[in-house]
Amino acid sequence: MMELIEEKNKKIINNNNNINNNNNKEFNEIKNEILELKRSNLSCQEKGIKIKKEINDVYKQVDDIAGTLAKHEKESSHLQSRLKQILTKEKQIDNNIIKELTDDLEQIKMNVKRSKGLFTPETGSIFVRLFLGQVNVKHLRENEKFRLKTEYEKFKKKTNPQFIIFVVLLLLYPHSSFVTTSWQIWLLYYYITLALRENILLVNGSSIKPWWIMHHYLSIAGSLTNLLFPFSEAFTYFLPQVTYFSGCQGLVQILTNRYQQGRLYKLVAMGKANIIDVTGESEGWNNDPGWTPSAMFLLPFLLFVQFFQLYNSFSFFYFAYQRDGNVEWQVYMCGLIFLLLGFGNLFTTISVYYQKWKNIIKVKDN
Repeated sequence: MMELIEEKNKKIINNNNNINNNNNKEFNEIKNEILELKRSNLSCQEKGIKIKKEINDVYKQVDDIAGTLAKHEKESSHLQSRLKQILTKEKQIDNNIIKELTDDLEQIKMNVKRSKGLFTPETGSIFVRLFLGQVNVKHLRENEKFRLKTEYEKFKKKTNPQFIIFVVLLLLYPHSSFVTTSWQIWLLYYYITLALRENILLVNGSSIKPWWIMHHYLSIAGSLTNLLFPFSEAFTYFLPQVTYFSGCQGLVQILTNRYQQGRLYKLVAMGKANIIDVTGESEGWNNDPGWTPSAMFLLPFLLFVQFFQLYNSFSFFYFAYQRDGNVEWQVYMCGLIFLLLGFGNLFTTISVYYQKWKNIIKVKDN
């Protein structure tokens, strides 16, 4: 009996020793991994500090280049004026030399302008400064510029369906001040965000048409006007009409965004658009020979929304006329904004499609 007990105790001791050995082995492995992680982390920190210093040095050099370019621009303009003064006094100077010097100065000015676009820090428009202050929004790294464009496209793609969602809510709850005010605040946020991102993209090299930025400025003014519109007879009268318009606008934006994204990828691949350009708002669209069935399919929808904007303008002004002008200032403001948006969008659409038609004729002739 005692022998059995002793044998059992030996087994227990052996098992405990094995467990302790396994635990010690695992503990040592963890300890070594922690020490290795610590060494790697310290090395990464040292490398990060070194790279940060190098980046700061690079930006100092960029500032020096920007200062030198400004100096070159000033000097070239000064030399041009001096050269003109000498030419008025001295008539016997060789014309070939004059032409050579003039061409050199023009080339220097062109090089300075091109280089300033790459290296000079920029805030952009007054609109950006109002929100961000006097800060540099220009990115030197191409992947950062591309990320700006990608985030802009993602924002448009995610927010376009919300036009439809708010229209449904407004139709379900037409007398809810909460839904109406939320819709107006969302529109204000949407257009401010678009305008802010587009101004930053413009600084970073995107060829956005000036009209589209102006379009969003007008839309901001319109959204703010709607937000300040009191719940009066005029507001109640126009709410259903503006709700239907917003739904149509949302559907057309979804359709055009899908079409334009495909066209932009093709233009970038063909080298006719910049990688930082955005859908539907780039100057490169004028050079797009894409008179496709999709483009023709979109045209009536675009024209419908734009004539709807002009109809809205007429409705607001006619409403004021029927009441001898005794209406809120928001009625006149909405009428004016819809008028400017309608004519501006209509002119832009016609000019773009006309340019497409001219391009396709040119391709056929060649």
